[in-house]
Amino acid sequence: MVHRPFAIQTRPAARRLTGHNAVRGAFLGAFLGAVLVLLGACQTASLGNLPPDRRPATVYSGYFIWDSERQLGNLAVQCMQLVFDREEPLTDGRIRLNGVTRYITGPDDEINFVETEMVYDPSTGTFTLWESNPTSSSFVVDGSYEGRFKNGTMFLEAEWHGNQNAESGRIVLRQGGDAPCLLEQDA
Repeated sequence: MVHRPFAIQTRPAARRLTGHNAVRGAFLGAFLGAVLVLLGACQTASLGNLPPDRRPATVYSGYFIWDSERQLGNLAVQCMQLVFDREEPLTDGRIRLNGVTRYITGPDDEINFVETEMVYDPSTGTFTLWESNPTSSSFVVDGSYEGRFKNGTMFLEAEWHGNQNAESGRIVLRQGGDAPCLLEQDA
């Protein structure tokens, strides 16, 4: 008997996929391709990959006023500061931003905090913003803001529309935490 210290091992020839196995292989290939495309879209949608003029700031400030109270001027203005602390890329290229908004309202300067969620479309500069879980039971959160960033992402303006009532209002905010809280001083 001859001893071979290094035996050469051969692999069986690759099998061609036929019939049902071919269909499964094609489906698996298409599925993996779609997953890679979606992962690529998620990566390109993150804020870090956006040019600076399309990247929202983490802090905005300014004011909100109900349309029905506009004739009262600055007496009816609610000062706002919006702070984003989380982002999530969505598969359709939009980005979800979450954070907290602080409102200072009324003659006694009552402070209210609400959780905030914004879905931002960097391709159009538009967004929808929702608020929830206010610290005051009288705070209205039954609706949403529809708005647009202006001058890149330096300013944002939005209109509030209620779900259950016809109440409407407007926010005017600019980057940073020190915007004036005065009607007609739209930064």
